[in-house]
Amino acid sequence: MHQGTSFEGADAKGAVHGVLGSGPDTSLFERLKSREMREAFLVRKSRRHDELKIAELAAYVDSDDCVHDLDALLSGVFDFPLPRQVMLRKSHSDRRRIVYVYPERQNALMKYLAWGMHEYDGIFSDSLYSFRLNRGVADLFRKIADANYARDLYTVKADVHDYGHSIRPDLLVPMLRDIMGQRDPALLAFLECLLGRNEFLRNGAVQHGSMGGLPGVPVGSFLNNVYLMRLDEAMERRAVLCSRYADDIAVFTRTREEAEEALAELQDIVGGLGLTLNEEKTQIIKPGDDVELLGIEIRDGEFDVADSTMAKARTKLTHYANKLVRKEQRNEMTKQAAAQYMAQRIKKYFDGVDEGNHQLCWKDYFFPVLTRPDSLYEIDHMCQGLLRYVGTGKRGDARYRFRYKDMKALGYRPLVPEYFAMHDR
Repeated sequence: MHQGTSFEGADAKGAVHGVLGSGPDTSLFERLKSREMREAFLVRKSRRHDELKIAELAAYVDSDDCVHDLDALLSGVFDFPLPRQVMLRKSHSDRRRIVYVYPERQNALMKYLAWGMHEYDGIFSDSLYSFRLNRGVADLFRKIADANYARDLYTVKADVHDYGHSIRPDLLVPMLRDIMGQRDPALLAFLECLLGRNEFLRNGAVQHGSMGGLPGVPVGSFLNNVYLMRLDEAMERRAVLCSRYADDIAVFTRTREEAEEALAELQDIVGGLGLTLNEEKTQIIKPGDDVELLGIEIRDGEFDVADSTMAKARTKLTHYANKLVRKEQRNEMTKQAAAQYMAQRIKKYFDGVDEGNHQLCWKDYFFPVLTRPDSLYEIDHMCQGLLRYVGTGKRGDARYRFRYKDMKALGYRPLVPEYFAMHDR
């Protein structure tokens, strides 16, 4: 445990913005104690969490514990326990990524704090689309569609390797000082303390080393955005259109020469920050060719779910279905119970969100962007096949004994009708 360390330093979208638009006369820690801020936070999160998660967040945010913790941070007392280092397998890959996980109380506090830090959204470039309150991927694809950028322009695609964990705190802290040194020294001191801690738990044992930009920690998303501000600004000056979502970068230029110059500058800036680009994911795409961007495939001016995104969904859901069938075969679970679990997993995969685990709501992310539902028909067919497989334990024609009405009784709802219902509104 690491306790008692001290540091020096002291509704509707419009409604939420109004709360976060409070002036910087007091520290964010002080403002977060207000009833108005707490209620606005829970309203916002109610769109992003299921009822159980909301109840857990509300139990903390509405408690005296939350006020006590904010007062402690305001007075410069940092008594968080050490985070755990966890290795997560990447979707559809054998590679793993490192994240850091704080206990539930501290994690809830930092979720609340990360929401409050959206008051800094205005410092970021228009080309940044990740982890901002009212700007998302749908806004980017509207721009691409309106001007036919993928058809008429060169596209530079790049991806930063091991982004969150490779961030250098010694370079990040001066950036934070420039942003909030005068505005909120107490918040700055807290973030400096988090970044400079260099201790964490691995398999229960204390380890020493940098935690980079705190991947997995709720405030880490803000830190990641700050770290690449210079890159965003440079690409905006150079490109017709550019975008960054976390570590995924796209730059649209009129000529091949401009694309190559943009890529060279991008590499220079990334290298100066101690980062590297994934070579296999870095490319220049000529006008009119298919472009896969942020899980979306752009083809002939239409947007559909990319093949790689489909593969991730298929891999995860098939793995879970196989696990359930093995339990059936060992008589650890009835087929009815297994089918119920499968239906719940499908619903959670496409409906559920948990920002703390860095999962985006699949429907919220893709439905507003897609211009054709071809992939959704394929996904519905896959999900129904998996439900039949789990409900019968059979892969052949015998699985059709599990009927569509049986799926509906378990709460299964196909994606295609929901997609059309959203676009008809």
